[in-house]
Amino acid sequence: MYLRTLSIEEMGSLYTPCLKRDFPPDELMPWKLMEPLIRKGFQHSVGFFDSEGLAAYALFITDGGESPRTALLNYFAVEPQRRGSGVGTECLRLMREALRGRGCRIIFEVEDPEAAPDPDYARRRIDFYKRGGARSTGVGSTLFGVEYLIMVLESEDREAAIADRELAAELDALYHITVAAKFKFEEVCRVKLRESSSFSRDLGRTLTFLMRSRKRFMGEKLREYGLSGGMYMILLHVDRHPGSSQDAVSGHLYLDKCSVARKVKKLEELGYLYRETDQSDRRQNKLYLTESGQGLTPTIRKYLGQWGNEVTAPLTGVEKETLITLLMKTIKK
Repeated sequence: MYLRTLSIEEMGSLYTPCLKRDFPPDELMPWKLMEPLIRKGFQHSVGFFDSEGLAAYALFITDGGESPRTALLNYFAVEPQRRGSGVGTECLRLMREALRGRGCRIIFEVEDPEAAPDPDYARRRIDFYKRGGARSTGVGSTLFGVEYLIMVLESEDREAAIADRELAAELDALYHITVAAKFKFEEVCRVKLRESSSFSRDLGRTLTFLMRSRKRFMGEKLREYGLSGGMYMILLHVDRHPGSSQDAVSGHLYLDKCSVARKVKKLEELGYLYRETDQSDRRQNKLYLTESGQGLTPTIRKYLGQWGNEVTAPLTGVEKETLITLLMKTIKK
């Protein structure tokens, strides 16, 4: 397979049978707007060919210069009869080869899976570009109400990757070329740096996943003992600190007092712990494990160890220590 630039006449002949077929009307730029961009050098069209003819095509937006630094992939489609045969992957390879030695890069817009109507499709699209050599960035955009993550494909011979802030500025300039011709830019388009929000979201999602994973794992393992939720954590705390008050348990486990009271009552009914009134403060109860409770704590610790080993299986011993050290730094004493 090889690629070559398409003339304006060739692009015009492809517009109706191909672009109108491959893209929804609300996503497709009218030919009367596209044609002037091509003539002014802002849009470049490329065809991918093999022995059977046209296999795919791509349209790029650039700044119109003779040696553009950045090209925005505006439209890209594989011919219907060629889809699913690796043509798209080969096209990405050819794009990357074409970048070699030119100091140019290609920007890809991919719908944010968090906001996309079809999150699985958006993730597959991201994986597709990654397999082709593109990388994710800390840049995002909103275009006509659609949230995009920005990826970039750079030549392997570049000395350094473009910084996100510079990439955002170049993307903003390219959007002005395509959007401002027909719309009031500020109303339909916005480019943003998303490092902070992305980090916070990813951190939150990771911690939430781990919490839910542990809750599900421990719930399944301890169901036969009548334990649910965080009841096992109360048993472990009392095992380590016999005579703890319910308020102390609440503060240590970050549980509200009412929740702890309900769980303690249930654990008492199950025969795993008992309460004694604190003689120095009769409003407080001291908690102690029964013989059954003491016999159950080794089992709880065994299952916690299994869960921990499963979720950290991809990590080395040093990475596990580093993970705990870094997470402990985030805890405010």
